[in-house]
Amino acid sequence: MELTMKDAIWQVMIDIAVMGGLLLIGEMLRANLRILQKLLIPPAVIAGFLALFFGPKSPFGMGVLPLSGSFGTYASVLIVLVFAATPLGDKGGSGKGLTRETGGMFFNITGIAVLQYAAGLTVTLLVLQHFYPAMSSAFGLMMATGFYGGHGTAASVGANLENLGIMNMTDLGNTCATIGIVGGILTGMIMINWGTRAGHTRYVDDPKELPLSMRTGLIPKNEQASAGKSTINNICLDQLGFHLGLVLLCSFAGYELCELFKKFSKSSFGMSIEIPAFCLSLIVALIMNMILNKTGVQEYVDRPTIQRIQGTCTDFLMISGIGSMNTSVVMSYAIPLVIICALGFFINWLWFFVVGSKCGTKDWFERNMMVWGHATGVAATGVLLQRVVDPDLKSRGIEDSGIADVFNRPIIIGLQIIPPMLMFTMGDLIGGWASCGISWAILIVMWIIAYAAKWWVPGIKVSSGHSSGVAGMRKAEA
Repeated sequence: MELTMKDAIWQVMIDIAVMGGLLLIGEMLRANLRILQKLLIPPAVIAGFLALFFGPKSPFGMGVLPLSGSFGTYASVLIVLVFAATPLGDKGGSGKGLTRETGGMFFNITGIAVLQYAAGLTVTLLVLQHFYPAMSSAFGLMMATGFYGGHGTAASVGANLENLGIMNMTDLGNTCATIGIVGGILTGMIMINWGTRAGHTRYVDDPKELPLSMRTGLIPKNEQASAGKSTINNICLDQLGFHLGLVLLCSFAGYELCELFKKFSKSSFGMSIEIPAFCLSLIVALIMNMILNKTGVQEYVDRPTIQRIQGTCTDFLMISGIGSMNTSVVMSYAIPLVIICALGFFINWLWFFVVGSKCGTKDWFERNMMVWGHATGVAATGVLLQRVVDPDLKSRGIEDSGIADVFNRPIIIGLQIIPPMLMFTMGDLIGGWASCGISWAILIVMWIIAYAAKWWVPGIKVSSGHSSGVAGMRKAEA
């Protein structure tokens, strides 16, 4: 037993080392191949495909990388750390709640997520199940799980569904997430080029010449800045170790609470009900962050350092998610995946112009590139696209989306955990329709509130002409 445990621990180290090496290769390729620079493909995505082609799930039989058969499970563990890191170090906002601008961003960035759940479930229940009777209603969750949620949510929701007996959802979610993040960048750049020609951008006239650091990923020496500040003396404790300890503590507590609730539900209700560990780790982290703020310890927590830990976990998570995809499952669902992903891009595009363009009084295009990236990949994709059209980040799209994310967490997390539970307790079909109805109801209520609060004003007119200095500025009709 001791030898087996020792071998297992070394295998974990080998898996992580291989992923780290693939990340370095991905960055090297991004820094030297113009095609990758032009497409802005993240190194983690490149590394993920290298792990897929040359790892244990290789569709070509080239499993030369010494990755373990459990390589794909890292994603479902790393997402717990990502969620645990989300609130840590957040010192709180101004306390004013949602202003008109932040309210508009809240409706914009939350509404598209809810619409993805509603549209995905509707198309699955009304169309796809007609042609594929054996398909689970849970397939309707894959658009939002992969597009808005990204690889982390795909790993957590997929694992949760598979624990409930609905198989292959992790592979399908990761496929949607990969299509979303790559397609989101490519279509985002197409939209940016169109926007500049149409005069909808306020801060750039031509996005073709991106900064060198954005193309290669390497920041020139004269532009390099600190990634954080020291709040702990290294003689006492390393800065990174202190912050990693906070994240790991919340992650461990979330996992333990998950296990305790499963045992409690089994003994109380006769069936094991699982609240995902990533959800509980977030709750623990929110409580911890509140305690840190109340006790004054928050001044020793450096938010940028926490974000570096979160970003690193996300990169490794993407490698695990993409590299462990079962291509035979993906191919067997090829047509439904094409339909659901094409629908995803279409409703994102429709939302961009019908809703996003009318959720604020200025810089609508710049702010909505943040939403586009968030709705097709991850927040980092939105930051990338916004920086292309707003290099100095004057439109406050990133800041307001961060505030919106604080308020929308209960809605998004609810949509991640409630539909699977409904499908398990009520049956696949009834649970699917119930989830579909709940999603549409949430969207309609949000839309009414947004209209009443003037977060969404249909009378706003979009004006163009960046050369006159007023592009992105709108006013409501009298």
